[in-house]
Amino acid sequence: MRDSSLFLKQLLFVCTSIIFFHSAQADEFHYNNILVGDRASGLAGAYVAVSDDPSGLFYNPAGVVYAQTANISANMNAYTYSRTKYKSVLGGQDWIRTSSALVPNFFGITQPLGPGTLGFSYAVTDTILEDQDQTFNDIPRAGTKYTINFNNQDATNNVGPSYAVAIGNKFSIGLTLYGHFRNQQQIFNQSFDFAEESPDVYHWENTYVSLSEKGIKPILGMIFTPFDKISIGLSIQKTFLFSSKLEAQSSCAGTFLTESTAGSTCQPSEFNRSEFSNEEEREFPYIINTGFAWFATNKLMLTWSLWIYEPIHETKNPLFNTAGAIEYYFSTSFAIRIGGYTNLANTPDIKENAVNLYNEHVDIYGATLSFSHFTRTSAITFGAAGTYGSGKAQVISGNSLTQDVEYQGLTVFLSASNSF
Repeated sequence: MRDSSLFLKQLLFVCTSIIFFHSAQADEFHYNNILVGDRASGLAGAYVAVSDDPSGLFYNPAGVVYAQTANISANMNAYTYSRTKYKSVLGGQDWIRTSSALVPNFFGITQPLGPGTLGFSYAVTDTILEDQDQTFNDIPRAGTKYTINFNNQDATNNVGPSYAVAIGNKFSIGLTLYGHFRNQQQIFNQSFDFAEESPDVYHWENTYVSLSEKGIKPILGMIFTPFDKISIGLSIQKTFLFSSKLEAQSSCAGTFLTESTAGSTCQPSEFNRSEFSNEEEREFPYIINTGFAWFATNKLMLTWSLWIYEPIHETKNPLFNTAGAIEYYFSTSFAIRIGGYTNLANTPDIKENAVNLYNEHVDIYGATLSFSHFTRTSAITFGAAGTYGSGKAQVISGNSLTQDVEYQGLTVFLSASNSF
């Protein structure tokens, strides 16, 4: 029974740490979690030097002055799915997290106003929806039944106006002023027992976490066209929080022996409840997005982008993400787009045989494909983005053991746009 108690204590550490490190994965640990906009998504986000439709309000507002129609609107809906496998976490068994959600990914509209173009857009830049029910049986050395019930909802939305003007024939500048809103709710229920070995030994915990953020995200963009078929784009952005509130409540009950409850707030045959609140505002990095587009012919375009991120999370060097894509028009009514991009982790590499402050590092790579059909005043786009990543994690808080991580993701999107 002593070995079982020690392993049970290890499980408690897993429960305490899992909820907090995974809450960060959807937002803080990666930047390109969701591609925004229909044409831009098909081009893998390599859009900073193009940006001539409403999704340009998100990537580089300077580009909307080059829209070919006086008024244009677009909306996009996307289904997202992800699966993360943490290998050999509990007694050699894998821990698997899945998320799926149908989200209104983007809406935007532009209209000439004064000497420039006015725009308004709404973008879902990050979302995760998990609803997990998983049981681990016959864990070596413990012989216990461990059950996880987990629900996690986390969404980040940007909404706000934009304005862009052309300065001469070769240069334009634009500004988007987004409001930043993030809301997250987690409910984590877990229980495990030794029903076969000792029916009276059990443990139960429930944790509720709520996070709310509000702020602004200005995006300043520029486009320079030195030659007829070449454009160069640049945008700079940073999110500034006005308020942030994290609240957590935890309840637990158990009948463990003293040796198995060391480090836990639960004592034998007691019910305990605790609360936690924090209003600390996290820091966001400055982000520079630059790139070029080559309009080789009236049917073929090649585009490339590079994102540069200010170091955060105790990293010493800037982080770089890149994307490249091809767009080809088979006719005036049909186009295809193919692209690839990176979504690298902004955390330090996981060190073996050490306790890491940021306990996950997974680099993700993606590929995109989309098709568009055009009429005189409208367009429909269907596309998909597939992602794969691998890396290391340290699931058990305060423990130097590491786990291999494998990530898979898929986004399928449908978009419609209209010009007037």
